[in-house]
Amino acid sequence: MAETTTSPLGKHCIAAPSHHPADARGGAGLTPRMRAVAALAFAAAVALGGPAARAQQQPPRDPVAAEALFKAARALVGKGDYAAGCPKFEASLELNPSASTMINIARCHEREGKVATAWHDYNRAIVLNRETAGEQRRRGLEEIAQKGIADLDARVPKLSVMVKSAPAGVEVQRDGTPVPAAALGEPLPVDPGPHEIRASAPGHEAETRSVTLREGESVTVELTLRPAAGPPAATGPTAATGPEKASEAPGGGIPTWAWVSGAAGIALVGASVGFLIDDLSAIGALRDNCREVTGGTYCKPGYDFAADNARKNRDFGLFVGLGGAGLVALGAAAYGIAGSGGEKASAPAAAALPWVAPSGAGASIYGSF
Repeated sequence: MAETTTSPLGKHCIAAPSHHPADARGGAGLTPRMRAVAALAFAAAVALGGPAARAQQQPPRDPVAAEALFKAARALVGKGDYAAGCPKFEASLELNPSASTMINIARCHEREGKVATAWHDYNRAIVLNRETAGEQRRRGLEEIAQKGIADLDARVPKLSVMVKSAPAGVEVQRDGTPVPAAALGEPLPVDPGPHEIRASAPGHEAETRSVTLREGESVTVELTLRPAAGPPAATGPTAATGPEKASEAPGGGIPTWAWVSGAAGIALVGASVGFLIDDLSAIGALRDNCREVTGGTYCKPGYDFAADNARKNRDFGLFVGLGGAGLVALGAAAYGIAGSGGEKASAPAAAALPWVAPSGAGASIYGSF
């Protein structure tokens, strides 16, 4: 016979019947072969059924701790300390689910204004009440839960979400929780306050709407998903026609030739400065080693006057030529950048081509204006 015990929460549990070797009647009649087959079958059942049984295991219950938490919660709530008492009801429910604990949690949520959550709690209490021991106690809890549901029915807001001409693959979320496709268009209970609805679908722009509901209010939110805009048209040289459009930069509208001309101008000016420094060095060497005398120029013995003099003349010519070419190139670049804000057809398709020769340097400007 099974032994029945009563927990502090009014639940009953049935202890497993004891087994004795004498209960295995008929075991002596099994042949060794039959015993081997039975053992193999039992081992296979354990191997195959073990994982499934473990997956279905319920959270561990602790009725004693649950009862202590329940009493502590009732004491705190009785003093008006709902902030400390309600979480203890939640903890008690985790350790030992019961209808009475669920009803107290529903009252906590109702006091917080979460009428839809409280409505759900009362309905869950009715389900848990099926395990309550004692007909009279079960009937009393049933009446309390049903009354709570009836009182909240008219207060619970209802929110319907619809997607007009819903495209394939549409996904809808309410406050970050997915809304099943079958639930679209149905007035679903929600707590009063703000709610966010978001709909998305492949190839369409997502739409997000916010709505605030009051107690007893029913609201329908209709979303429309529009096809996403296509990629922007190419603006680089591959999509351009004509010499002016082909010379435009892919992004900012500044002609490519302007960037090239500007870079060449900076390089030419930098080179000219280098030759100027070398020219001044040659002049300094000439002044240190040579001086004007009657009838000509006298230089210190061993000093190569001709080399520094040639270097001075060459460097000066390169300084003037490269500097002038750099300034021309920078001017053309500035013109192209400044003109890029106007009509594209008016931008000059020109560039500076620097040149260097043994006797000097310069730049040639080519293109159309």
